[in-house]
Amino acid sequence: MAQVIPATSQERRRERIVAYITRHGSARVEQLAEHFDVSAMTIHRDLEALATENMVERIRGGARSVSPSMSELAVGQRRHLHRNTKEALCAAAARLIPEGAVVAIDDSTTLEALVEQLPQRSPSALITHSLKAMSEHRNRAGMIDIRLIACAGLYFAETDSFLGRSTAAQLAELSADISFVSTTALRATGNSAALFHPDMEAADTKRTVIGIGAVKVLVLDSSKFGSPGVFKVAPIDKFDHIIIDQQCSREQRELLNHSRAQIHVVDINGEEITSTYTQEEEI
Repeated sequence: MAQVIPATSQERRRERIVAYITRHGSARVEQLAEHFDVSAMTIHRDLEALATENMVERIRGGARSVSPSMSELAVGQRRHLHRNTKEALCAAAARLIPEGAVVAIDDSTTLEALVEQLPQRSPSALITHSLKAMSEHRNRAGMIDIRLIACAGLYFAETDSFLGRSTAAQLAELSADISFVSTTALRATGNSAALFHPDMEAADTKRTVIGIGAVKVLVLDSSKFGSPGVFKVAPIDKFDHIIIDQQCSREQRELLNHSRAQIHVVDINGEEITSTYTQEEEI
């Protein structure tokens, strides 16, 4: 298993600051200091560092999002956010891949660390519409025995992937033993929950990736609960496995209970803390 380097408290706080500002559009220093229970000087330093990395834009007295609240963050930003959590989730996800399987992986930055681990799992083929995954296949050692089935079409720089009708049509002609998907939002829908995405083409393409997998796996960190997303991707009862980090709350875990999936809760080292969850366990 790939080594996972734990994030520092400063890194975690800055990730959460970006998520907070993205959701609200902007925030003042005093507001952030109170919310994260740190000094105003600490927030000033955080915002300066985040602005240098183009994660937020500094304004008088605070900062604002570099992306509209109802749009997905640019791919470069998303690769930066929750990096250690994503690596831990993918370490657990990789253990679900049988040797010789045909694996489908979507364009989520959450799953980029999973692509890197494929040589250790020895699948027979990789199906993807992610340009980053295609590049990893070409450049990473150990990929030569894994057949690449690349589904192209209209390229979107903001996701570094191919999306839309032609890409989905190519995917729909394929079949995978196991498919992995992540997305920007998971929200309650009546008595259950569903995945959403702010972009229609991305939602359509992800829905197709889910559909071609005999075993369907959802991988997401707890920050995705309640995030903005207009277009429905799929209800959570479509999945056989859901992999989530240990930071998810009791309410979030209870929401996942409405799925038929096996729930895998993993720690920051990628180790599974529990494979199932029931409401009675919290009582």
